[in-house]
Amino acid sequence: MTEIDDARLAQLVGVRSSKTGYYARWRGAATDLERALAGWDDAERRADEMARRNDQLRRAREQLARVRQAEALSAERHRIARDLHDGVAQCLVGIGMHLEWCKRHTDPEAPEYDRLVASKELARAGLGWVRSAVDELSGLEHPGTGLGQALRDLAADFRSARLLRVSVRVSGRQRQLPAAVEHSLFQVCQEGLWNAVRHAQASQAWLSLGYGDGQVRLSVADDGAGDPADAARYLSASDTVAVGRHGLRNMAERTAELDGVIRAQRRRGGGLRITVSIPSASPA
Repeated sequence: MTEIDDARLAQLVGVRSSKTGYYARWRGAATDLERALAGWDDAERRADEMARRNDQLRRAREQLARVRQAEALSAERHRIARDLHDGVAQCLVGIGMHLEWCKRHTDPEAPEYDRLVASKELARAGLGWVRSAVDELSGLEHPGTGLGQALRDLAADFRSARLLRVSVRVSGRQRQLPAAVEHSLFQVCQEGLWNAVRHAQASQAWLSLGYGDGQVRLSVADDGAGDPADAARYLSASDTVAVGRHGLRNMAERTAELDGVIRAQRRRGGGLRITVSIPSASPA
């Protein structure tokens, strides 16, 4: 090979070597850039994941705080309701019992008689307000209670005051009703018992609560001297002439608010039976 050929070969090899080195350096730089970008993306993903977890932790802490606050509030409400029921309500029941005894042993013509009657009505109204407050504070919807248990407690109050012997029967598949519905039915039942005591001179009463498919039925029966026709007249929503007997009219108004039906009839064996039927969602 001549010197010219050697020089040309060296020149060609040098060019190729130079291009190969440049390409290798370019590929190395590109690889480094790709690694840097991948690292940046990975850092962004980690930052996003950390932010998401921090947000979840914040929401969990807020939820826990709300739950603890709700539990504390519920416990305090139930404590107040229990104190009202066991203290104030029982005192009012006792006052009403003693006033009833005094009324029965007082001459209706005596000037004290009207004051005794008025005092007994005030005690009854106060007891109704206290029981309403207890219902709203504790909630008839509280797990483990419900309307059936509330009616049993009401019956126990009347028995302990020796105002009326009351028994309670609950049938059907019990289910939770809206608090407002349970409260209204409870008030209807309470008015029915007071009506039996005040106007029918009853000695015994029977409460019946039935859960049906799409319907809830509540009845208040007694062995008193109530007249079904007279009671029906006061219960009639269209009767605007009748006055007095506010308890019966309150029962009719509460039933109408629930889109229900109320009727009065003679109880088998004597006495009066008032029945309330309201629509209700079918059990699941």
